[in-house]
Amino acid sequence: MFVKFIVATLLATGFCVSQAWAHGGVSIDEGQCKMKIGPDQMNFTGYQPLKSREQFCDDIPDVGPTIIVLDAVQDELRDMNLEIRVLRDVGQKNDDENLEQNTETYVPPKKYRTGTLNFEYNFAQKGKFIGLVKASNDDGTKVYVSRFPFSVGETATRDITVMTFFAALGLVGFGLWYKNSFNKKPSAKA
Repeated sequence: MFVKFIVATLLATGFCVSQAWAHGGVSIDEGQCKMKIGPDQMNFTGYQPLKSREQFCDDIPDVGPTIIVLDAVQDELRDMNLEIRVLRDVGQKNDDENLEQNTETYVPPKKYRTGTLNFEYNFAQKGKFIGLVKASNDDGTKVYVSRFPFSVGETATRDITVMTFFAALGLVGFGLWYKNSFNKKPSAKA
């Protein structure tokens, strides 16, 4: 019985962790947020200066003015036109479906010779979004797209859910330990 509980717990924990890391093109590597775009990488940083001084990597903690900064790691991206589009995630099957209608904000293509692209947007409502960063050379023969889903204003709810899950897990484990520690049968003396 106890072994089945442990196996079920490990499977559930593995599912929760895999869901937490399922953010498409953005990941954490050596303490920095990295975004894969074609064979290249960009560093990704987000700020909400009116809310806190902390930076974030993927999900945006709250609604309000938000600054996004992308830094090209490779020189190739500095010679390409970069554009950003933020879409509302309404369950569309592909990103081109109702593109203009679902666009929350758009930064048109431009070369960023310094490698740093930043923009500010005021997210007015909580929800799920899709970030698209597109890099293309002048003649359009090379096009790289990075797609990453993210949420706005939902991190507190997710954190509370995860903490509640692990607190309940700890209580169940403690209860099973407590129950088994006092239910030992006396050994039969021969």
